Amino acid sequence: MAGTIVHLLTAMLLYEEIDKRQGRYVFDSACKPEKRYFVAGNICPDGIMARTNYERSMKLHTHFRDGIPDGSFDKEGMVSLFERRMLAFWKEHIEDEKEKPGLYLGYVTHMMTDEAFILKERPRFFERIAAIGLTQKDVETFIWFNKETDQVDFRLINENPILQEAYQILEQIEPYEIKGMITKDELTQSRQWILEHFFKEGHEVEETRYLWYRDMMQFVEKMKEQIMERLFKEEYLCISV
Repeated sequence: MAGTIVHLLTAMLLYEEIDKRQGRYVFDSACKPEKRYFVAGNICPDGIMARTNYERSMKLHTHFRDGIPDGSFDKEGMVSLFERRMLAFWKEHIEDEKEKPGLYLGYVTHMMTDEAFILKERPRFFERIAAIGLTQKDVETFIWFNKETDQVDFRLINENPILQEAYQILEQIEPYEIKGMITKDELTQSRQWILEHFFKEGHEVEETRYLWYRDMMQFVEKMKEQIMERLFKEEYLCISV
């Protein structure tokens, strides 16, 4: 999965694009997503990790991957199954989206970002770390991955001032839930942890070896363009007239 701050930066840039292109909802062209809910929605799927007695299967569920185990996402039929679930989730929560415009759309764009990351960026990491003899079967591989994901995220905060606005949004927004999926308390705990860990604690940024900052910046820019096109093509949004 993409790093937390990769998701936040993608959300901030994507919202700018939605606003610039006057994106409105297909279900109500007079209504548009709100930035605060959209940004918050983009950190919701991982909020399940705040659940008491959390297990990995819970995160697979919030990421529409029941029956799609780690390492099998690129197998035949898995992506189409994932995308059907994502669209079904959206349709199920249209009335909830009307109450908090942007929250569920942000959830969906988080999933679109993760989809692209798993298919395009993680394989690069695995190719590079294979040079020292590590594979997806090695625990050490994922120790490296988690560490370098954090290092990239810390650097993104240092070098992208727009993320300070994301911090303010997450600091000030009222509690929210993803109905039937993640509770208000869980999402509040998760949001507070993100604010503390990424924005308030001091971190010494280290150069990464296998997950490159340059690649992640390029990935964010690509996501801004590609997800924007998907939102219109797949009829989540339409152009205001």
